[in-house]
Amino acid sequence: MARLISSLVTLLLVIGAGSTASAAPRQLQPDSVEVSITRMTPLDPQPGKTLRMSGNVRNRSDEDVTALQVRLLLSPTPMATRSQIGTVVAGGSEKDGPPTLAVSEPIAVLSPRVSTAWSIELPLDELPLTFAGVYVIGLEVIGTGQDGLAKRVGLTRTFLPWFPQGSVEPARLAWLWPVTTVPDRALDGVQLNELTAAEMAAGGRLSRIVNGAGASRITWVFDPNTLQTAEDMVDGYTVTGGQEPTIGGGGPAAQEWLDAVRRSAATQESVATAYALPDATALERAEMGETVIVATERAAADVSAGVRSRVEDVLAWPTGGTTTPATMRLFREAGATQMLLSDTSFPPTPSLTYTPDGFTTWGGLEVTLADSGLTAALAMPQESRGDALLARQRFLSELAMAAGELPDAARGVVAAPDPLWSPRNTFLTQTLKALDQVPYARLVSLAAARRQATEVPRTRVPYGPDQRAAELSREYLDTVREQQRRARRFEAILTEPAGLGYEQAVIRQTSGMWRADPQGAIALEREVSSQIADLTSQVRVATTGTFTLPGDTGRIPVTVANDLTQDAIVGIRLETDQQARLQSPAIEPFEVPAGRKVSLEVEAKVVGSGTLPVRIQLTTPRGRPYGEPQTVQVRTTAYSRAAAYVVTGAFVILAFLLGMNFVRRTKARSESHQ
Repeated sequence: MARLISSLVTLLLVIGAGSTASAAPRQLQPDSVEVSITRMTPLDPQPGKTLRMSGNVRNRSDEDVTALQVRLLLSPTPMATRSQIGTVVAGGSEKDGPPTLAVSEPIAVLSPRVSTAWSIELPLDELPLTFAGVYVIGLEVIGTGQDGLAKRVGLTRTFLPWFPQGSVEPARLAWLWPVTTVPDRALDGVQLNELTAAEMAAGGRLSRIVNGAGASRITWVFDPNTLQTAEDMVDGYTVTGGQEPTIGGGGPAAQEWLDAVRRSAATQESVATAYALPDATALERAEMGETVIVATERAAADVSAGVRSRVEDVLAWPTGGTTTPATMRLFREAGATQMLLSDTSFPPTPSLTYTPDGFTTWGGLEVTLADSGLTAALAMPQESRGDALLARQRFLSELAMAAGELPDAARGVVAAPDPLWSPRNTFLTQTLKALDQVPYARLVSLAAARRQATEVPRTRVPYGPDQRAAELSREYLDTVREQQRRARRFEAILTEPAGLGYEQAVIRQTSGMWRADPQGAIALEREVSSQIADLTSQVRVATTGTFTLPGDTGRIPVTVANDLTQDAIVGIRLETDQQARLQSPAIEPFEVPAGRKVSLEVEAKVVGSGTLPVRIQLTTPRGRPYGEPQTVQVRTTAYSRAAAYVVTGAFVILAFLLGMNFVRRTKARSESHQ
C-alpha cells in the first residue's frame, strides 16, 4: 500500500512538472520584430538641425509583443576605415553604441504579422557627435513577450555622415548612369519577351533612370543596342515568348522613352559602350575577337544617331570589371577611347591609407576605376523604400569617408553601378538632392574628373581562374560560332547582306549580361538559329521527280525559287554517291530575283544502265554548298537502244547465213541433177 501511494505521488509530480514546463511562456527572439527606416532627415546633417527618423515595425513572431519602443543607438566614435562600412552592413556589431535620448512613443501591443509606424526626433546638438566622420546608427526595438521580460526584439543599422561645413574638401564624384537592357532580340524585329517594353514604360526601370537624373551633372553611358531596340519597337516588333508569335505593344512607350533620352543627352555628358556589352574577354580567348571589334568600332556613331547629339568617347566595359592585356589591346585597336574597370583590379602600389583618384593608364589606354565601395552601395537591394534609404545612406557614407580620409585634398571617385541596376525613384531623387547639399562631395562629369585627376602607381591584378570560370562557356560560344558559319553561308548569296543585321545578332548572343542568365542566352541562340534555317530554306531547288535522258547525254531541267525579299545569287552543282557514273559541269552563279523562280537546264552525262539518284545542290558565288540539296532520279535510254541494235544485227547475220546456206544447198542439188 505504501509503495502504491508513493508511486501515485511520483506520477502526479511528473505530470505537474510536465504541465508546468508546457505552460512556460516562450521567449522572444532578437529578430522577432522587423524594423525598417523609411524616412531620415536632414540629408545634410549639420549643427543646429534636428534628426528625424521614422518607419515601421512588424511582428514576425506568433505571439503578441507588448510595451514596444524604438530607441536610437549611436556609435561613440566615427568609423576608422571604409572597410568597416561593409562589416556593419553584413551585421557586424563592433560599432554598436549605447542608447541615446531619442526614443519613440511606446507601442502597447503588436499582434503577430501586424505592422505599425514609429518615429523619433532629436536635435543633432544633443547627440555626442564629437568628431567629423561617419557614425553608425542603430534602431533598436525593445519589447516584452509572454515571459514578462523586456529585451531587444529587433535591430537595424544605418549610417550618419557628420561633416560640418568647412571640415573637408569635397570629393569629385563622377557618377555613371548606364542605359542598358538585356539584349534578348533576335533577327528582323523579333524579341523573346516584353521585358524591355516594361522597362521603358512609365515607372519601369529604364524610365526611372532616364527621368530621374533631372539636371544633375551625371554622365550617361549609352548602349547602342538599347537605343536600337527602342527604335525597332517604334517601327513594330514581334514577341515569340508564348505559344504563337504576337505583335509587341511597347512601341508608344518606347517613343516616349526615346524622346526623354534625347532631351537628357542634349544637356548632359554622354559616352557610348560597345554594342550590347560583349563578353569581350571570353570572346578574345575563344578567338572570336572580330565580334568585339564590330561591337566597338561604330559604337560612338550609333549612339550619336540614336540620341541625336554628338558622342565621341567609347567606354570599353569588360564584364566583371577586370580583363586581360590581350582584350585591352583588342578594345584599343577597335577604337575605344577609355576602359572601365573595378579599382580592385588596379590597387595602388604601395597601398595607401586614403582613396586616390580613380584613374590610371594601361597600355596607352585611359582607364577609369569604379570605386568598389560605391559599387557595393549601388548593388544593395531596393525592393522597398526602407531598402532604398539604407542604400542611400551607405552610398553617401562611402563618399563621405573617402573625402574624410584626406580632408584637405580633393580627389575624384567614380561610381559605376551594374549595367542592369534597378534603383527606386526615392533613391535617385533623395541621393541627388543630398549631393547638392553635403559638403563632402560634388557631382562632376567623367571628363572633368579625369582632367583633374592625379594618377598614383598601381599594379594590375592578374586575370585568374575565378574570372575565367565566370565567363560565357566555351561550349556555348562554339555553338554560336557554328551558327555564325551557317549565317555567313546564307549572307554570301544575298545582294544586300548588310540588311540582315546578323553580326549585331552575334554580339547580342555573346553579351556579358548573359553570364547571369545562361538559359536566356541559349533561348536566344536557338531562336536566331531557327530564323537562319528558315531564311536559308527560302532559296531552294523547286525541282522534283524522275528524268529520262534520250541517250547517255541530255539536259535536266532545274527550277530555283527565291522567297526572300531581296535578290539572291546562286550556282548549281549535280552530285551523286556514284560519282563515276555522272559527268556534269557546274552552273556558274546566276541571279534569282526576289519572290521569283528561275528555270534552266543542266547538262549531264550518265554512264551505265539503271536509275541514278542525283542531288541538285545550290552553291554560293564562291562554290560552297548552300542549303539542303534536292534529290531527283535520272535514267537513260542509250543502253536499251544498244540492245535493240545488237538484236537487229544478230537477226541480219542469221538471215544472211540462212540465205547463204539456202544458196549452197540449191547449187548442190542443181549440180546433182546434171
